[in-house]
Amino acid sequence: MNYEEDYIRNKMGNKNPFTVPEGYFEQLAGDIMNKIPAQKEQKPALIKRLRPLLYAAACVCIAVFGVVIYQNLDKQTNETMKGNFSQHATEYNDSYIDEATDYAMFDNNEIYASLLADM
Repeated sequence: MNYEEDYIRNKMGNKNPFTVPEGYFEQLAGDIMNKIPAQKEQKPALIKRLRPLLYAAACVCIAVFGVVIYQNLDKQTNETMKGNFSQHATEYNDSYIDEATDYAMFDNNEIYASLLADM
């Protein structure tokens, strides 16, 4: 590649063969801006205008769905708990009453007798 560049420089010389008129680059930016057509102001697309409403609607749908699910789960849990609680409550009440009556029937002599029997 150096050989080709050297050949061209020897043949043509080191001076630049291209010339530019005086003040060309100073006016270039203005000329280009004059040639570009003015763009019309574009209205935002319908989707972009409705995007906040879509986000709000999605949030409302998620909230409603969550409330419905929570209420259904809460009803199922309450029904399950009512059935189990009433059954356990009667069993607990019966055993508690038995223990309370047994404890209430102890007098001092029976307490001494049970303590001496354990020794």
